[in-house]
Amino acid sequence: MDTLRWAAPEHHESVGSTNDEALADPRPGRVVVADHQTSGRGRRGRGWSSPPGTGMAISAVVPPVAPALMGWVPLVAGLALAEALGASRWPVDAVLKWPNDVLLPIRGGDGRGSTHGKVAGVLAQVAADGSVVVGTGVNVDHDADQLPVPTATSWRLARGGAPLPEGAREGLLTAYLDRLARWHAALVEEDLGTVRAAYLDRCVTVGRPVVGHRPDGGRTTGTAVGVDDSGALLVEGGQGVTLHHAGDVEHLRPQ
Repeated sequence: MDTLRWAAPEHHESVGSTNDEALADPRPGRVVVADHQTSGRGRRGRGWSSPPGTGMAISAVVPPVAPALMGWVPLVAGLALAEALGASRWPVDAVLKWPNDVLLPIRGGDGRGSTHGKVAGVLAQVAADGSVVVGTGVNVDHDADQLPVPTATSWRLARGGAPLPEGAREGLLTAYLDRLARWHAALVEEDLGTVRAAYLDRCVTVGRPVVGHRPDGGRTTGTAVGVDDSGALLVEGGQGVTLHHAGDVEHLRPQ
């Protein structure tokens, strides 16, 4: 099957939400990019804010995949961005926290035992025609005092703190879209074995103790042991193996 072809990215200095812009005309292949969002959103309705000029928001429209694999769409978006960051001219070693948080190393740790900080997240929304708008917010050029939360980091900080050179954003966007198209094609072809192997190779959630915070307010403590065919996290604990299709996962420090 042919790889998805992207239209020329539509660049905005500032916009309310790139996802909202894309949802207004969700043509597969459309790409909306902004340096700043005034009404950016993360998963579960959370706000996503960033000082003007420091971040990059990307919303790309992809065709639907098989219903059983739709849960993998945001996961492969995180994978695509992690690969793009690693393949950049200014590479960083990006890993994934289930489902789709992209993490970068924090130099010296964050003082709470964590060695990684969040550089990007993904919000996927299904349009009325079935197309999927995949929104990605990246912390590009933040200083430490500009980060949205203490557990975050930026591409700039992971590279040592010097401002990123001209062209870094454009190069990252091109690399990300190229990889997103290829992983989307793998989902369309239902090549789940290849997709899951690549995702697990970068996922630091599987194999470690976690607390799963479910949308209903419940909690499950155990060890993350895998990702099932739908993209749900498998957690083995006192109640056996449970599935987590949504919600947040907290990484626990190994005892």
